[in-house]
Order: sequence, then structure tokens, then C-alpha cells
Amino acid sequence: MFVVLKTPICQQIYVSTYKSPFIRLEIFLLLQGGRKMKKALFVLAHGSKAKEADETVEAIVEMLKAKDIEEFPFIGYGSLQISTPSFEEGIEDLVKKGVEEIVIVPMFLFKGNHIKLDIPEELEKLEKKYPQIRFVMGKHIGADSRIADIVEERGKEALVSAL
Repeated sequence: MFVVLKTPICQQIYVSTYKSPFIRLEIFLLLQGGRKMKKALFVLAHGSKAKEADETVEAIVEMLKAKDIEEFPFIGYGSLQISTPSFEEGIEDLVKKGVEEIVIVPMFLFKGNHIKLDIPEELEKLEKKYPQIRFVMGKHIGADSRIADIVEERGKEALVSAL
């Protein structure tokens, strides 16, 4: 089954109604004038009074920037509480840079109240403040074999340093 769409770019495009994310992306790009949106990856941290926590987040953000991720020409960050930049300040910085789509990845290990309640509440405020921005919420860190690998590595490092 096909749907006929009319856009300013072309007279008609025939699109399968198959629910493929790739097809939906193509339609979205065509409707946006055939250009790709300026995208950003946003690292959302918890925040802390400890300076080391802020330095760790900044180091991770710098590692992401060094990867030169094609899908995310912009990388931003902020904290839900205490630390700066705040969630709102970090988003505002990206908006000022002309970003049109922001993918938010909460750097939280567990799906606690911040993930379930606080972040969605803050995101709703940001969506109202910046209706022109498309926000996409990524999954929190959660249980991941790469975390298990890090824990294993740190344990082995501890054994070596104890000698």
C-alpha cells in the first residue's frame, strides 16, 4: 500500500505505509525542505557538589566530541541539579547554535524517580519554551555488558595495585 504526499519540493512522492524508521526519516526530511536538521547529542548528568563529578562529565563530553560522530555535529551537556550548566542552560546553548533536534541521553545507571518523573517534567518545560526544537529522549545507561566489562577491569586493576 502506498500513500501519495505532495510537498513543495516535488509534485508527488509515493511512500510505502510500511512503518520503517528510515522511510519516516526520508518523509520528514522531504517535508523539511529536503535538508537534514542540525542535530545534537545532549548528555544529561545528575549533578553534584563534588567538583570531580563535574570534571568527569566534562571529560566524557570531550571524549564524545573527539569521536566526531557524524549523526551529531553538536554535543552538549547539562545537569539535572546542583552542577552547571543546568539542563536548561545546556539546551539553551545548543539552541543558540541553531540546533533543531536534540537527542537527550540521561547518564543515569538506574531508572529511578529522576528518569521516571523529574526528567520528563523538565523536558516538558523545555518543549514549551522551545517549540521549534525536536527533542528525542534516549534510554538511560541501565544494565549493559559494557558496564560489566568496566567493573571487571576495575576489579583486576585493584588486584594488581594491591600487590
